[in-house]
Amino acid sequence: MVGNPKILDNMAKEANRLLVLNIDIDNDLFEKGKVRGPVIGKKNCTEAAAKLALADPTDSDANAMFEAVRAANELSTEYLVEVATLTGDKKLGFAATREVVRQLEDIIAKFKPDACILISDGASDEQVLPLIQSRIKINEVRRLTIKQAKELETTYFTILDKLKDPHYARIVFGIPGIVLLLFAFSEIVGLRVFIGILGAYLILKGTGIEDRMLRGLHDFEVSFNKLGFIFYFGAIPLAAVSIWLGFSRISAMRLAGITDIAKLAAGFEKDLLLLLVPAILLVIAGKFIEAASEKKYYILPQYLTYFGSVILMWLLFSNAAEWVLGTIGFAEFFTTLLLVIVLMLLLLYLAREFKISLIAKMHIEGKTVFTEVGATVGKVLGVNRKKGTVIIATPNEQKFDIPLDYLASFEDKIIVKY
Repeated sequence: MVGNPKILDNMAKEANRLLVLNIDIDNDLFEKGKVRGPVIGKKNCTEAAAKLALADPTDSDANAMFEAVRAANELSTEYLVEVATLTGDKKLGFAATREVVRQLEDIIAKFKPDACILISDGASDEQVLPLIQSRIKINEVRRLTIKQAKELETTYFTILDKLKDPHYARIVFGIPGIVLLLFAFSEIVGLRVFIGILGAYLILKGTGIEDRMLRGLHDFEVSFNKLGFIFYFGAIPLAAVSIWLGFSRISAMRLAGITDIAKLAAGFEKDLLLLLVPAILLVIAGKFIEAASEKKYYILPQYLTYFGSVILMWLLFSNAAEWVLGTIGFAEFFTTLLLVIVLMLLLLYLAREFKISLIAKMHIEGKTVFTEVGATVGKVLGVNRKKGTVIIATPNEQKFDIPLDYLASFEDKIIVKY
């Protein structure tokens, strides 16, 4: 393990009661070592770390627990120190956050620390940092790095571990799978289709547009008991007819003697989008009207972004279909691709500036910020227009920024999501 132990002493000089804290956000401690959290005390943390290390010697959480005990031993000569490991949940997300908050509040109530030092083995543990800051002063976040003599071997096992993650598995296994299918059904044409799709995907991912789109889809909810119901009702038959048009196009192309899978798929897509895009736009319009009627003006830029994104994606995929069908050349399709990317970036920038402007006019200073589990994070000091963040002050007078994308509500109380 690497790091300068003297940093801990320097950062702790203003505290009499120190809590050395470690977080196992995915609860490997129980899943592998069968030890339930929270684990409090040097002896208990040492024994729990040993059990986890024996169950899985490659797990960095065990090393982080040993480092927490080592730091506590070093500081205990001058300060009253307690060491604890909090555990989350293997499902991560809301369940893990709620459990960490519950355990932290119990420890604070019992030990009443003046400050804490967080020992972290990765960014996943640090996602709950704002929740900790809102309850106790953090003097330092110590990021633990594990030394390895065999870098190649380490890289090999790291890659194997990452492939278990569905996010990486979809890319590593999914894309080659698409390649094989395209080769099997349409040979060279299939390769052209794949290159076009892969190029668009990589550019969207590299510019960060993909993450924003996925986050938007995850947050997008349709409610049939609100004002926008009539729009949703109208969108359903349009979507159904669009599917029928797509399959009708395939039948017509087959009757005309076209058997190439790529061209059939392009024909299906082209006719499908004729009415599917208006159906999606109707749903977005319904959500826009609902937000406006409920005076949730801070959401309007988000729906405007959805509206523009759908139109731009329709333009891109329609041109891709035209290219496969041979009605336009690759140069024209590539020009459209570049244009869509530029317009998408401009749309995101304008929507962000619009949202910041709206929120800045809402006078949210002094409002209390809560997490989705109801825990208090702190109060709003102001909006940082340049960074696109809200400045939060915790009860311990610590200040930090939260991106606007992570704030779900700006009404009587502000809700932050992770």
